[in-house]
Amino acid sequence: MTKIKCVFFALLILISSAFFTSCEQKGKDDTYSRIEDFEPHTFKYSEGLTAYGYYNIGNCKKLTGDVYTLVIFLDDDVSSWDEESRTDFYQKRFFPSVNYINEQADLRGVDLNLMSGQYTTKADLTSPPRYRGIIETDVSNVINNLDIFNQVAQTLGFTNKKVLHAYLQNYTDCEQIAYVIVLNKGGRAYAVSDTTYDGVDSVEFVVAFSSSDSGKDDIGSSVIHEMLHLFGATDLYDPKGEYPARKKLCEKLYPDDIMMMSAVDPNDLTIGRLTECLIGWSDYFPPECDCPEWWETDKVVTHRPPAEAKTDSE
Repeated sequence: MTKIKCVFFALLILISSAFFTSCEQKGKDDTYSRIEDFEPHTFKYSEGLTAYGYYNIGNCKKLTGDVYTLVIFLDDDVSSWDEESRTDFYQKRFFPSVNYINEQADLRGVDLNLMSGQYTTKADLTSPPRYRGIIETDVSNVINNLDIFNQVAQTLGFTNKKVLHAYLQNYTDCEQIAYVIVLNKGGRAYAVSDTTYDGVDSVEFVVAFSSSDSGKDDIGSSVIHEMLHLFGATDLYDPKGEYPARKKLCEKLYPDDIMMMSAVDPNDLTIGRLTECLIGWSDYFPPECDCPEWWETDKVVTHRPPAEAKTDSE
């Protein structure tokens, strides 16, 4: 049974909803490779290759248990929000995205309590969050805006993003907080996620836009796609053209996966077995991906990723 509750905060006025799932975990095929049998963050393959996953690092470790998603409506030098547009985005775009993730978890018997809230300018602050400059809408130029979260934190009166994050962890009583920063203009959503293994958890976040630069009304599914990146999911559609064999394999195995494509209605899409594994919803790597096509393409990934921030575009 899915329950909804409202959570109200004094400093940050948050319109919140929580969903609780308590179904038993469904049985899995014992022939699968159990992730827990191997080195953390790795999956072993029959050919001796090793893939390194991105879950269990950063502030968004695993999409299970208590997770809080916080929307921050941000102005920049060329765009701004008003109360009506914020409410419309939250109710028609973001809230259904959170609901979709909860329902998908519930269908699989995953213990997930995914709560959501929005920051509004009604909070007792001297000014709303504002970025000094212009937020790039071209995902290839996002390196220019990696200071977004620090600017937001400073606008709210905190030294930096880590101090703000620690405060919100305490305030929400939630260790995992997925931040979604939204601009009121067209663009292509992207995720800034932690892919390092240095023992320091970076603050991960999504940057989204009120409309798509493609003209397709797929904002809801795009937000879900990017949020799943924060928790370890990877693109299946090969956005950079680096893994053509992998893309062909995924088109065959997971044609409707939300990490493969977008849709006007997210309910037309699924979360496939591979994505389930990568976000921590399954302890088993799907055997259909234990094949040369998954890694042996233009390059074979058998090493840890470089110690630098990775940006996953939608």
